[in-house]
Amino acid sequence: MAGSHPDWGAIHDELAGRELGTLSARELSLLGESLFWLDCPEDSIAVLGRAFTAHVADGDHAGAAMAAWQLFYDHALVGEMALANGWLERTRRAAGVADDPAVAGFLAVAETDLAAAAGEFEDAVTHSERAVELGRATGNPDLTAMALQAKGRALVACGRLDGGITALDEAMIAVVNGELTPLFTGWVYCNALSTCHDLADLRRAIEWSDSAMRWCDDLRDGQLYPGICRLHVVELAMLRGTWEAAGAMAQQACDELTSHDPRYAGEAHYVIGELHRMAGDLDLAEEAFSRAHHLGRVPQPGLARVRLSQGRIDAAVNGLRLALEPPPSAPLRGTELLAALAEAHLAAGDTDAAAETAKAMTDVVNRAASVYLDAVTRTTEAQVLLARGDALAACLRAGEAVEQFQGLGLPYDEARAREVRGAAARVIDVLDTTQLELTAARDTYRRLGAEPDERRVTALLGEASPFPLSSREIEVLRLVARGGTNKEVAGQVVVSEHTVARHLSNIYTKLGVGSRSAAAAWAYERSLI
Repeated sequence: MAGSHPDWGAIHDELAGRELGTLSARELSLLGESLFWLDCPEDSIAVLGRAFTAHVADGDHAGAAMAAWQLFYDHALVGEMALANGWLERTRRAAGVADDPAVAGFLAVAETDLAAAAGEFEDAVTHSERAVELGRATGNPDLTAMALQAKGRALVACGRLDGGITALDEAMIAVVNGELTPLFTGWVYCNALSTCHDLADLRRAIEWSDSAMRWCDDLRDGQLYPGICRLHVVELAMLRGTWEAAGAMAQQACDELTSHDPRYAGEAHYVIGELHRMAGDLDLAEEAFSRAHHLGRVPQPGLARVRLSQGRIDAAVNGLRLALEPPPSAPLRGTELLAALAEAHLAAGDTDAAAETAKAMTDVVNRAASVYLDAVTRTTEAQVLLARGDALAACLRAGEAVEQFQGLGLPYDEARAREVRGAAARVIDVLDTTQLELTAARDTYRRLGAEPDERRVTALLGEASPFPLSSREIEVLRLVARGGTNKEVAGQVVVSEHTVARHLSNIYTKLGVGSRSAAAAWAYERSLI
């Protein structure tokens, strides 16, 4: 069963067709696992509880310990910590009687996660090292991989990045090589991807998420693991500039995760909000951020950037300051919030506060050793330098960020850095650099559909259109004027029908017309068709 997906439907049908009282403890455990994979978490928990009781009745303390161990994590996953702690105590008692090194190892993994959740990271490292030793001594690949990923996350939390990443890499080898059973395969994938996300280790995240999604392809729709993996893929897709695909996958992740873990679903709604914000759909962005907040995801820095677009600078600053108390432990989260706060300070004209914020970003990045976060910080530093009048230093610093983003394949972030570099080059009268950088930024924004950014850079270039429409709106208007339906236009410009409808609404408002025919007449009069 290692690395593969058993026919859980057939296993369930065989066992569920019998009276529960006739099933052995092992069969009950197997039925509970099948219910988990068939997206019946409550039934799975109930059956695993019966399996625990059956193992105790049989005098199988090792089996009882493992059933209790699984129930600890099942309840912890949905935030039922009182029940989780109760099952962990039963795990400890059963493990103490069982005298089984593998069971002791799995208990040590649980103790690692418990210590980490309490912020006791050095204790977490100690527990994880014991788990690794027991996993290797017993030759249990599931235990060894779980212990290694737990150790890796604990070391990262302590700031010992090299050792932490090495442990995670070793755990992932067992996963990719198909050495683990399905439960632990998904477990390690999710934890490793989460750590990569927190550290903004994009190269590993891309490599591992591709592998994870291949593994998820054979899983039942609505399962927890595909949703979590898809969420990480969505975040990468947004960074890599495939926004339409990211939006579709984010909605799918919402559908997959809402019934399992609202926290992850909240993250998916946040991504949807960011996509709307960058496209200029501020109302839709706010709606998505509100849903994210309702599900437990703090909607920052996205909501703050909406407020900046609305000219509500104080609201942006205050929202970001609140989100930074206490400072987030994840370097990515901290850097994102601080970058937005620096932008808000610059919008308010407070360059000193912006400079202090940029310095705080540097402190965070030094803990992560992430090329991406370093590039984000360099872009912010360039913005601050430009605001303080040191355009030459700003131009150089932004150029460094451009190279880093280019190497990572992140077009939107690269365009933002090019925009700063172009603005700085204009101040020091390097006109070729100004033209080249701003043109490149504008073209990237246009390709991505980042209309507010495109309009801003177009203004910097002094190339404002003679028409009150953006380039994408003109493209949509031309197709509509030629008789295209919303669905047909969406297919030609590769956007959703909703996006086409939004473009049309904006076009009507800007032109002062109330119908497709009036808009078409306006386009015809100006030789746009």
